Amino acid sequence: MKLLIVIACVASLWSCTSQQIDSAGNTVASAAPALVNDALLVAQIESTFVTIDADSALHTAVASHHGVVTLGGAVKSASIRDRFVASAKATQGVSGVKSTLAIDPHLPSARNQAADFAVTVAVEGSLAAQAGINALPVRVVAHAGAVTLSGTVDSAALASTMVAAAKKTPGVTSVVDRLSVKS
Repeated sequence: MKLLIVIACVASLWSCTSQQIDSAGNTVASAAPALVNDALLVAQIESTFVTIDADSALHTAVASHHGVVTLGGAVKSASIRDRFVASAKATQGVSGVKSTLAIDPHLPSARNQAADFAVTVAVEGSLAAQAGINALPVRVVAHAGAVTLSGTVDSAALASTMVAAAKKTPGVTSVVDRLSVKS
């Protein structure tokens, strides 16, 4: 497959004139500094957000196009949103800021997200140990110790085994069974 892609690329370049190739190269070369500048702006803004509120920073998205920064996602309060927008505007090289940041006072903290991730991974390991490859189609979601299993399995016995394995996993406080059995 890779060979076919390479052949197609060579063939398409072969049909280009040297002037077209030079023009394409110049276009890429002239666009590169703007792309690098935008990437640096995003990195700088994101690092500033972490110093303002690390938990909210985990739930935001920052994009930049020719110095115009777009902020999306959610933050814990209007005050944090205002500080994020002000810090983005104050960043050297930013020519404008568009914000669609929503306020969600119930955003999970980084510590809680890490704990949920650890429980998810532990349950996935328990399911794999009990069911092997049959655990692959099962999705595990953990939130504050409550685990939800969803997906389709081959039999009711396998579903029961997976629920039991999840319940025995350290850190799990409850299991919601949304597994369906293939018919």
